[in-house]
Amino acid sequence: MKEKKELGEIGRKEERREGRERRRIVMMMMVVMMVMGCNSGGVKDPEKLFLSEMVNLGRGFLDVFVSFGDMITGTLGIKAETKKSEIGAYFTKVENTMKIVKEKLQAEIAKRGNYEKIKAVVDKFITDILDRIAVGANEAAKGAAGEFVLGGAVVNQDGEPAESASVDALVKGIRQIVEVVLEDKGSAGTNKTGSTEQQSIGKLLGQKTNGGTEQQAAAAGASVGAVSGADILQAISKSGNAIKKAIDQVTNAAEIAVANKEDNKDLGDLARKDAVIAAGIALRAMAKGGKFAAKQDESKSAHAINGVAANAVSKTLSTLIIAIRNSVDSGLKKINEVLATVKQEDKSSEATVSGQ
Repeated sequence: MKEKKELGEIGRKEERREGRERRRIVMMMMVVMMVMGCNSGGVKDPEKLFLSEMVNLGRGFLDVFVSFGDMITGTLGIKAETKKSEIGAYFTKVENTMKIVKEKLQAEIAKRGNYEKIKAVVDKFITDILDRIAVGANEAAKGAAGEFVLGGAVVNQDGEPAESASVDALVKGIRQIVEVVLEDKGSAGTNKTGSTEQQSIGKLLGQKTNGGTEQQAAAAGASVGAVSGADILQAISKSGNAIKKAIDQVTNAAEIAVANKEDNKDLGDLARKDAVIAAGIALRAMAKGGKFAAKQDESKSAHAINGVAANAVSKTLSTLIIAIRNSVDSGLKKINEVLATVKQEDKSSEATVSGQ
């Protein structure tokens, strides 16, 4: 409960900070438009036309900026009862949002695209940011599938490895987004908890006979709590292919997600890093077929394990969504900054459609 409260407070602080930054950007865009509007009266017709075009273009970009904030807003609301398919649907929402922003920008340029300086920065933003995020989100959505809850733990049930193809899709898609929005933030090597607790987490991947206890869930929760969302994302991004191995032989997050179901096995030495463990838990939780063991004679263990899995996914995706918002906001801000530098002589004779 304490961890959930802390994660929620962190998310709220980030959203408040984002809100303040977004308001500053909106105000700056409005100031540029007001200055241009004030300067558009009492001048010769060509200059008046230029200023009018700039005001209209600025208004169009402002509409895109505001509508983007409305499309990707609020917390994900991930909880223990959240299904894998809901995560896939959210990735699809991210993909569609990037496409909508792209289409809106292209429409503005199509109407007033005879300013090459503006068109160039819009094209770069679409190619380098929007398209790449959309491709990554599309790929990740393929991996997050199924109607099980994220942890998939049920009392008196063995763990089950996630499907390799689903894990590979999640890793590939998240990596594509991380390369755009996160760059070098976070570390896959972050490690703060003890090796004894870490090794016991391997039993959550195996059979109910010795796996799926509240104590093991607490150890997993400690690893998730010890790292940042950026650490988890880097550990996912740096995972190799989802190759099925024995639990005590796994080396990375993808292999944790698809580890063979075995009884009473400790987690492999090379995988005993908190960031890798948390990433493996998040991947197994999101990917099709992935489940964690729940002790056959402990009624509370399944709830604890599903809660840990949900926290791992929430921490991962909340950080990813915030990074996406920040990257898109920054790109739209850059477009506005270039708009403020455009001069009448920058106008070309023919308009072209952006991104074509």
